[in-house]
Amino acid sequence: MKRIVLLMLVIMLAGMISNARAEDETLQCGRFGTVHLVRTSPQPSHIALFMSGDGGGWEQRMVDMARAFAELDTLVVVIDINYYLKELEKSGESCAYPAADLEMLSKFIQKKLNWPQYTLPLLIGYSSGATLVYAVLAQAPPNTFCGAISLGFCPDFCPDLGALHKPFCRGYGLEWKTEPHRKGCVFLPATNLSGHWIVLQGITDQVCEPAITEAFVKQVKGGEIIMLPTVGHGFSDPVKWMPQVKPAFLSVVANDKTARPLQPVSLKDLPLVEVPAQGPGADNVLAVVVSGDGGWAGIDRDIANTLSRKGVPVVGLNSLQYFWKRRTPEESSRDLEKIIRHYLVNWGKERAILIGYSLGADVLPFMANRLPRELLDHVSLIALLGPDEKIDFEFHLSYWMGGSLGSNALPVLPEVKKLYGKKILCFCGDEETDSLCHKMNASLAKTIVLKGGHHFGGDYEGIAETILKESCAPDGSLERRTK
Repeated sequence: MKRIVLLMLVIMLAGMISNARAEDETLQCGRFGTVHLVRTSPQPSHIALFMSGDGGGWEQRMVDMARAFAELDTLVVVIDINYYLKELEKSGESCAYPAADLEMLSKFIQKKLNWPQYTLPLLIGYSSGATLVYAVLAQAPPNTFCGAISLGFCPDFCPDLGALHKPFCRGYGLEWKTEPHRKGCVFLPATNLSGHWIVLQGITDQVCEPAITEAFVKQVKGGEIIMLPTVGHGFSDPVKWMPQVKPAFLSVVANDKTARPLQPVSLKDLPLVEVPAQGPGADNVLAVVVSGDGGWAGIDRDIANTLSRKGVPVVGLNSLQYFWKRRTPEESSRDLEKIIRHYLVNWGKERAILIGYSLGADVLPFMANRLPRELLDHVSLIALLGPDEKIDFEFHLSYWMGGSLGSNALPVLPEVKKLYGKKILCFCGDEETDSLCHKMNASLAKTIVLKGGHHFGGDYEGIAETILKESCAPDGSLERRTK
């Protein structure tokens, strides 16, 4: 688990919840300022991050919209776009990456409210907020947000509305252009969004031209538009658009295509993701991937998909969900044992490759060396991607933002040493000077240094190919190698 400097600046979240009444709670959230929480029950099934228009966060229109979504068994978090963009402009980052900020906000609020497990948030935006949530969905890795709903969408984004002048980070697929004699930028249709996106657009909208919006949305893979007769940009009459909100909402939350939780009877309490083999079978082997603390997104998902294309079926353990509550090394090892035994039998395989990224790499040695010896003999290789020196068996928001783990942290290296004799690969980026890989000698693990930082320059296919090659190679000298 790595300290992400960007997110240290996002939310120094010492906010306190003010329970004025059940439907209007407030929370102070760093660069988001005062956010309003709207819900109709203590533990709703969904969470939505609602970005306001440039008129401000808690105006009557936003109150009405938020309450409409709250009625759909949803905790609605209302954000003032003006405040947020001004704070974002003042930050030290060279480009704007609101996808990371909003993901962090969702994690903080769910932890603060003691939700029993993490729920992927829905993005909602009105007017300029409608445009921003599209940009966020285009930036974000898959399985970060379950989707987005835009009310009154324009492809152009004027930074003067929120005093944001720095460019956006491209992330996973955000593209834009600038035009002469025009402030801000114009977003381009994304080739593949990380979630389902629905636009509710008034036919009489005089701010965002309906024909331009419709043409834009139809070019976005994963986009859908619902045209609303007699509705303008202000969405002033709820009777004219409220009936379309519920089906749009249900469509988005039902379309999380990036990861299908698997819950067979014997593993019903584990947040697992199956990635069946898509290519020719590869030598009677399967892979178990323990994700980083970002959940099943980005590198974890991409490596699993690469292995799948090469004929290796993968089962993933979502660490964000699994370690949302405190675990012990013994408990985690028993769960890993259940996973390996279940899939060796059900998929008809004889060998397993164990892969952990970030938090997953930190906990995997604890889990593996507590496996029964006869089962560990079926593990042909253990790959640790970006391991840290210490770990706590619970997700901690403060450490994710750059704080310390605290008194419950356990050293990782002694657990790796207990696996002496197993084939171990340790991957790190050449910018990761504090990686645990640098403390493993050649007799313990093969250290593979890649270009870049904690995400290895995006060379996920190369990592997967190296893991497969090493898993099939005969055991021998584990010399240090630099790629």
